[in-house]
Amino acid sequence: MIRALSPRLRMRFAFGLIALLLIVILAREATARWAQMSQWRGLAETAVSLERNPGLSVERLRQSAQARHIELQVELQDEAWHVRGSVADEKVLLAWLQALQAEGVQPLQWGMEQAGKQLRFDLQFRP
Repeated sequence: MIRALSPRLRMRFAFGLIALLLIVILAREATARWAQMSQWRGLAETAVSLERNPGLSVERLRQSAQARHIELQVELQDEAWHVRGSVADEKVLLAWLQALQAEGVQPLQWGMEQAGKQLRFDLQFRP
């Protein structure tokens, strides 16, 4: 069928086909770049929202302690928090304190004493 066309018409058909393929390639590249830019924009928005959110709230502190079976009483002071509580195992308390430090908590003072089978602790930190 193509051989029946004149050479001039075949050239137009070839250039048209090449132009169509270039348009498809450019459109695919443009949509891929648009999707990539949308991902970066989403990541940037997430990073900004993380910077605005406070690192630790009283509720998160209580949930974290409750998950480790630590009893807490929290008193909010000016820039520091005063936490009193009890725990059955010192290893659990140490792991909890290390998790808090990984979240950016700065311990200021702390103490611990044995009370029967429980350990009582007194902690002052800056969130």
